[in-house]
Amino acid sequence: MLKAIKIRLYPTPEQAALLACQFGAVRFVYNTGLRIMSHRYKRHGQSLSAKHDIKRLLPVAKKSRKYGWLKCADSIALQQSCINLDQAFQRFFDPKQKAGYPRFKSKRGRQSSYHCVGVKAGGNWIKVPKLGPIKAKVHRPVDGKLKSITLSRTVTGKHYASLLFETEQAAPAPLKDVDAANVVGLDMGLSHLAIDSTGCKIANPRFLKQAQQNLKRKQQALSRTKKGSANRAKARLLVAKAHERVANARNDFQHKLSRQIVDDNLCPWRLA
Repeated sequence: MLKAIKIRLYPTPEQAALLACQFGAVRFVYNTGLRIMSHRYKRHGQSLSAKHDIKRLLPVAKKSRKYGWLKCADSIALQQSCINLDQAFQRFFDPKQKAGYPRFKSKRGRQSSYHCVGVKAGGNWIKVPKLGPIKAKVHRPVDGKLKSITLSRTVTGKHYASLLFETEQAAPAPLKDVDAANVVGLDMGLSHLAIDSTGCKIANPRFLKQAQQNLKRKQQALSRTKKGSANRAKARLLVAKAHERVANARNDFQHKLSRQIVDDNLCPWRLA
């Protein structure tokens, strides 16, 4: 069975700079492939495949003088960027998913890169190609074979890693018989977050309402700055941190609430 955990990374300034170059190379391959495919279709009416046609251009680009800096990035991460672009087009052409046309990735948003060859994880570090061991806070033991590591960086500059590993544990079988007496229903509401079938009401926390004045003040300061200036970059970071605090509070509340509901309604026969 496959399991995944997300851990926090603490890279050194040199490693953070190398990670920024890694994310930039992945973003460049994605945006360049999207631009080539869009231009070829608009100009000549030909459809290219990001998974095959664009991926074949990577070795040629690495040998050129203009794009030789791509050799500093992990080749698997660049190839995965082409695969992600191909999947984006597949979602666009699939009528069931109703996805929009793929958009260019911004350097100001969330960054990520995928690594599956030469990856290692220890007690308080991880290892990916082109980089030395990166300090990490592994809060759960990695029991099994490590399959891949996905590095990411938030808008506020925090680094994370998602570890995917395969364990010998078998996947749990789906439930076929359910005792109706042990089933608890939840009804989502407006004045209250939820009301269960026993009549217990769960208050609706207003995280965004409590932080509304703080967000308003920081967003007004952002709107007064000049585009492209250093002060605008600082103000944008403050706004992103304010939104991140609200998101963290909301996620923490949801995780604690779901854990409490499971613990309070855990059936004895499930513990056997």
